[in-house]
Amino acid sequence: MVIRTRLKFKDSTTITGITGSTMPHDHITLAQAPNGEIGPRCKVCGMRLTFGNAMAVGKHFMCWEHYVEATGADTATSIGEAEERFWMTNE
Repeated sequence: MVIRTRLKFKDSTTITGITGSTMPHDHITLAQAPNGEIGPRCKVCGMRLTFGNAMAVGKHFMCWEHYVEATGADTATSIGEAEERFWMTNE
C-alpha cells in the first residue's frame, strides 16, 4: 500500500516552465581559487575573491578598494604608536 501526500510549505514557490528562467544570483560571476575554494569575482575589476573578503554593495560583490571607491566608507581601525610595549614596561 502506497500513500501519497502533497506537502505544502509556506515559503515554497512553484516554477512553471524552467526554459528561459534565471536564478536569483545568476548575475554573480564565480571563480575557483587554486586551493579549490569557490568565491565571487569583483564586479568592477574581476579580481577573484573569497566570500570572506568580498564586500557586498547592493546585489554585487566588490574588492575592498572598489568598495571604498563606491561607498566612501573606510576602515574604523586606528593603529596607535606606543613608546614602549606593554611587555617592556617595568612594574
